[in-house]
Amino acid sequence: FLPALAGARPLYIYAPAHYLSQFHAAYADPEALEDLVEASGQRDWVALFIRRGDLYDADNVDLPTLQPWVNTTPPPSQRFIFERNAYFHRVDETGLQLPYLDNVYVGIVDSALIPARAGAGDSDLQARGLGFEDVPFLQAASERLGFNLYLWTTAYGSEIALYPNFNAEDPVWRELMRDRRFRQALSLAIDRDSLNRVVFYGLGTPGNNTALADSPVFDADRLTANATYDPDRANALLDEIGLTERGSDGIRLLPDGRPMELVVETSGERGQEIDALELIGSDWEAIGVDLYTASSQRDVFRTRVFTGEAVMSVWYGFDNALFTATTIPVELAPVDQNWLQYPKWGQYVQTGGTAGEPADMPFAEELMQLYEDWRNTTDPDERLAITAHMLDIHAAEVTSIGTVQGVLQPVVVNQHLHNLPEIGIYSWDPGAQFGLYRPDTFWLDPAE
Repeated sequence: FLPALAGARPLYIYAPAHYLSQFHAAYADPEALEDLVEASGQRDWVALFIRRGDLYDADNVDLPTLQPWVNTTPPPSQRFIFERNAYFHRVDETGLQLPYLDNVYVGIVDSALIPARAGAGDSDLQARGLGFEDVPFLQAASERLGFNLYLWTTAYGSEIALYPNFNAEDPVWRELMRDRRFRQALSLAIDRDSLNRVVFYGLGTPGNNTALADSPVFDADRLTANATYDPDRANALLDEIGLTERGSDGIRLLPDGRPMELVVETSGERGQEIDALELIGSDWEAIGVDLYTASSQRDVFRTRVFTGEAVMSVWYGFDNALFTATTIPVELAPVDQNWLQYPKWGQYVQTGGTAGEPADMPFAEELMQLYEDWRNTTDPDERLAITAHMLDIHAAEVTSIGTVQGVLQPVVVNQHLHNLPEIGIYSWDPGAQFGLYRPDTFWLDPAE
């Protein structure tokens, strides 16, 4: 419970009864509640209650909150205004009520425009939408306009990772994705050193999607397992599988005679993903695999993965690769639909078997058992050993294909914004991006 309580996403084990009771059948007048349900377009009072009580999305401007700021702008909008919460419960060491900032303005723009807007000085604080490839431009802009450019570390197991979908609907691709030799071949065929030089200026660490060097369960052999450039071995593995037939263009043929055209789904939000996929596509072409990229909006992207339409996708690696004895290894087990390599297995667990598919591969069953073992012990050493074992399985099975880790995250900061460290970590978990550094204590100096 305590690690979850300290997690990036609040547990929200509370709700404002004085407001939400009007949407609950146990407390509201039945006729009034029926009118509210009808006016809202929700299917019943339960759906209405959940919709109006969503503390995380903060899109109900009437919902009381314990957060430092209150959203005052109903969606949809291109600009959201958050005003200081007069009832916020925290004070500083002098007794002054927080937050210091009266208003926070959040602008919604196309992700491709974020670097340009940040480089023009339009943002007081910006990291989302910025990549390491933007650093030269942002550095020049910071010298010209006077904003600060910080380079924070991240906690991703890999800056860019490819996820074979074990639950793909296409039976031919499904069988291939479940063949460890195929996954090994794709991984061995990637020239990570070249990718690191071209996309990340040689400043990252090539290797798997696994624990970072600062984690107590880091293992150098695990980082490089099946991740050392070896196209000859990759070709041999594909031949061993039986994928020996090729078309006139040199591309291998699938068992059903189709060209091996592997479509990698992407949300299209990061330019460096596209750059990396171009390099990987060239590497894979050399072993007879034709890579195509399909870009779609994030919701569509995830839906295609969840339903099995996507046979492979690209995203970040593990959100939190700084594994410790208190890090719940939920990312290491197929227990969540959001894990892109086995969404239907995760859905099956989350819905208690009413949807999705039960895990039917031995390594997945072992990961779920190890996850339960971790939850059932409080011994730190035992927990670390379990996490290490789970990481070993992921490396051996190539459940994802990592590329480069340890890439720095650019953070654009108004020179007048204070209480934000120059050296920090930018990660959803741990850290909740900027949340770790208490945004309620940030302040702008009007005299500067």
